[in-house]
Amino acid sequence: MVQPLVSVILPAFRAEATLPQALASIQEAGLPEHRVEAIVASDDGRDYAPLLPDLPFLRLTPAGPVQSGAGAARNRALAHARGEIIAFLDADDSWAPGYLAELVPLARRHGAAFARTRVFDGARCLCTLPAHDGPLRLEDLGHTGASFHPVLDRRQSRIFTDHLSQDVRHAAELLARVGGAAPLGEAFYELRLNRTSTTAGAHFAARVARAYEAHVSEVLAGKGDIPAGLRPRVAQVFRDKAALNAAFAQQAATGQGFYEFVAARLSRQTGGQATPQISRQTAL
Repeated sequence: MVQPLVSVILPAFRAEATLPQALASIQEAGLPEHRVEAIVASDDGRDYAPLLPDLPFLRLTPAGPVQSGAGAARNRALAHARGEIIAFLDADDSWAPGYLAELVPLARRHGAAFARTRVFDGARCLCTLPAHDGPLRLEDLGHTGASFHPVLDRRQSRIFTDHLSQDVRHAAELLARVGGAAPLGEAFYELRLNRTSTTAGAHFAARVARAYEAHVSEVLAGKGDIPAGLRPRVAQVFRDKAALNAAFAQQAATGQGFYEFVAARLSRQTGGQATPQISRQTAL
């Protein structure tokens, strides 16, 4: 069996309708299929094998716990990964064409690289985050409220916590290990809002607020692989996310969605531009 260059980690929860599109985007990511493996970790007890196309790069993890959370599902998939580069894709999201061809060389040079996140509500693009040029900074994780999914050298890979917002914690720790910032490629991660996800639940805001407090406490107590000098900046990410959520809650009566709120807020801060002008600047 040919050793893959890239292992793509896909946690799947009630993903019957969306997983095929995610897998199709991997095929269009710009690398030969034999250089990529996609590892699907079911977290809903569903055997996805009969629903999926017969693709040479596709693998499923053995049956595991049900509703263990996205972090635990990602950890199960990571345990089976064979690539020297790790990439993350949620089963209800997709990548723009050329995603891996753009980001893998950057990850090899810098240890990690990120794409801008385009947020879609159906066919409508609400915003592109971050709304600035240059590298992704630790502070962007808190100020934008978005999830950013890294492509990283396997030597920088760590397990996920079991708190909510564990993907943000994983990205923040990674950014801290590579100095507080990482290059942004020109391809896009396409985040597709899912009205049936757990984040849309009535009690999610209170639960995630408690998770932010836990992240701050753990980071400042020395948990996680974070350089000591950058721990205050990582903790501030979750304080900023908590403040952003509180500001969103104050205008909940308007009926505006979270990312519509973020887009409007960033547009005011950037003089009316919530979508950045893209350039080739990726050097740190």
